[in-house]
Amino acid sequence: MEHFGIKLIKRKYSFVLKRDEFALINTKPSLPIFKNLIERNAYTDSNGNEYRMEWCEEYRELCLKNYDLNMEYFKHLDRTGFDYAIMQFLKKYKKFQEIGNLYECDNVSGYYMMVLDEYKQVYIGKSEDMKKRIQSHWTKTKAFDRTLFPMYAVNSSCLSIDSFRALNTTRIFVWRRELVDGVEQKLIDDFPQLYRSNRIGGDITLALEALETINKRHLVE
Repeated sequence: MEHFGIKLIKRKYSFVLKRDEFALINTKPSLPIFKNLIERNAYTDSNGNEYRMEWCEEYRELCLKNYDLNMEYFKHLDRTGFDYAIMQFLKKYKKFQEIGNLYECDNVSGYYMMVLDEYKQVYIGKSEDMKKRIQSHWTKTKAFDRTLFPMYAVNSSCLSIDSFRALNTTRIFVWRRELVDGVEQKLIDDFPQLYRSNRIGGDITLALEALETINKRHLVE
């Protein structure tokens, strides 16, 4: 199967987002040891080298709850409003062009917008090699302990773009140009937050900056 000119190879995940493949447990931490996780008895040892399976199972239940809340959130978004937001964005940034084949931006720097029409969401990013970067979104996934951002933010965590799979991307727009500080931030800020899957703002280099720009969902049970 090909998608945007890329031959898709079945590996661990399907080519579309599925609930039963979401937040698969991994007991190996990808984050530094946290005091609050020590208090929750999340680790098997005092050095935080591994998560307890019991904690992982409890945490996955929270991740799945967040998944369900996000699905409900997507369901209630306005299709007309979403299409209008894309139209207005492209009207303002006329250099963005829709592509049908990722090889059109192979080893090309610039800014890109991935459109996930089923969920009425977009993701805006930048890369020195847009083809490689977009493919990486399709083939990798967030580490288990990074599924929620911040951790335990069940009612506000935005689904990562890396949780979606290749076939969830239905349209791609690219702006071929050199990368300049501040441009990604401006692009992200200029797209309505409710239709945006970016978890943080653009051009972020520090953890504190990331926390200050978190895209918080207002998820209702």
